[in-house]
Amino acid sequence: MELTDPNFLWTLLIGGIIFIFLYKKFTNNPAAITCKYRGYTSIEGKALDNLEIVKQALKHSNFKSVGVDNGTLKCYAQTSFSMSSFSEYIEVSLEEVDQHTQLHFTSICALPTQIYDWGKNKRNYKKFIKALQPLLPPTTQDSTSERLSA
Repeated sequence: MELTDPNFLWTLLIGGIIFIFLYKKFTNNPAAITCKYRGYTSIEGKALDNLEIVKQALKHSNFKSVGVDNGTLKCYAQTSFSMSSFSEYIEVSLEEVDQHTQLHFTSICALPTQIYDWGKNKRNYKKFIKALQPLLPPTTQDSTSERLSA
């Protein structure tokens, strides 16, 4: 059997997709293997008060389908279709630590088999932070610290 045999290539492709779905199922991690980006930042104030600011920052970032869950202190959004990653799901969870609010930003590709995003998820985070900065009170803007992780 040659490596250029069309049946071999189709078998390899379908086998790879099946492997990805089985791996996600057996690890109980729907985000496993799928390309994602996580970013963290801290802002001043109570989490419940900052929830509306985060929602407005997501809207100003031109993300669509922005929603808020007051019970779990999470904001959700989705990006539009692009050739680099089709679409991404965005979640920002807020956690109150002392007098600060810790923001946990996650951007994950909507296509579950996508393992490379050409930097789109990281750009989503940077776009969010850029839209968030003008919405914060002046004293908070100076003390905002960023910690990034891939």
